[in-house]
Amino acid sequence: MTRLPMISAALAAMLGLAACEPTTLSASGENIPTGPYVLVGIGADTVPERNVGLTIESDGSISGQGPCNSYAAAQTAEPPAFALGPMTTSRSGCSGRAGRLESRYFQALAQATGITFLGGVLTIEGPTYLTYEPGYRKEE
Repeated sequence: MTRLPMISAALAAMLGLAACEPTTLSASGENIPTGPYVLVGIGADTVPERNVGLTIESDGSISGQGPCNSYAAAQTAEPPAFALGPMTTSRSGCSGRAGRLESRYFQALAQATGITFLGGVLTIEGPTYLTYEPGYRKEE
């Protein structure tokens, strides 16, 4: 078998899988892929620990795990707008660097006003931008 048919078959399989990627679709046509994301940036700062996760559900609601606490909230706006209903969190103690990151993260989520997905990067926009890549948070 030559390489060309093998490459063509692999490309067709990848395109078929990409077409099946679940997304939330707004009336404005903004596609936001559902699934797990890992926080890589908050404002102008990077998050090298990759210890904050976010999952976007098919109904647009979010859930995730910060450095210390899990969280969940309903998304009450239609993309590309973003607004959360009341957020529920677990109540584990969180101090030091992890506590500061988690506090800043939850505050940025609560103040967010927009959401975009471009070039494989999810951005939740607001006074403090949150930048995510698809994937799972690093477990401690």
